[in-house]
Amino acid sequence: MKFSELPKKWKRQIILLTSISILFSLLIVGFGLFLQSYRAANEQHRSLLVKPDNQLIGERIVIHREGKNSVKVNIYYPTNGDKTNLPIVFNIHGGGFVGGDVDVLDTQSQRLADQWNSVIVSVNYTKADVKPINYGAEEIKDAVVYFVKNAKQFGIDPSKVTLMGYSAGAYYATESAGMLARDNTSIANVVLAYPWMTGMNAQELGEHYPPTLFVLAGKDQISQNAKVFIEEMKANKKDITVIEYPNAVHSFIESNNPEGLVGATTDMSEVVNDEQQNLARQAENEIYNWLLSH
Repeated sequence: MKFSELPKKWKRQIILLTSISILFSLLIVGFGLFLQSYRAANEQHRSLLVKPDNQLIGERIVIHREGKNSVKVNIYYPTNGDKTNLPIVFNIHGGGFVGGDVDVLDTQSQRLADQWNSVIVSVNYTKADVKPINYGAEEIKDAVVYFVKNAKQFGIDPSKVTLMGYSAGAYYATESAGMLARDNTSIANVVLAYPWMTGMNAQELGEHYPPTLFVLAGKDQISQNAKVFIEEMKANKKDITVIEYPNAVHSFIESNNPEGLVGATTDMSEVVNDEQQNLARQAENEIYNWLLSH
């Protein structure tokens, strides 16, 4: 039967369904183009944060994983002293889940390696605009497992493993620590600075989740929002310590380093200044003292 011969009611239904199908197809194409453009813009911004190899303080290492994509990390050792049986700290950068790069922690990671007499490893996890958050968290988990299995080669003490994350990086660190706890891979502790914890479930962290230090910024809403999760962790009988700096702002630890303004698209004067830098160094010292006691 030809379209012209159909009853008017059927014609209206066919036209309506065809219009909806065309509109839906256009929406899918439009969203695909938007997502492609969004990812390209994020990738371009992240590329601005990458240092030339000849300017990098740390050493780049590629961790190969069977059946999975490789994980890229930067590693830092104390400049002086014995480089054996050292604590290891995995330093996880922030960036709103889609930004940031390991190289933004380059100067800070070397400073911590020297001051804390530790091996510092920064993990360049895959961002959430490319892969789901749990994918990046698994990359961090696999990096931890790799270094623990090769502890002698890298001069580390596998009983002194710390995951330390900032902002969105704190979310990744928490997720990774939970994965490790559920897999019965023991790590010593976790440090979460001005952490994004919205959506995290304290009950899913595992029975053996390690002692955790929260470093909060008093002038940061993300830090204040994290207090709900902190109470949930306490209710689940997790070992929690909280340090809060009333005058600190979001990103005060990461940003007050030479790489802190690279790629900045907004005014950073409230974040990068002498007051915030002093608070950042104070926080690093207090984190170190807490690590020594745990």
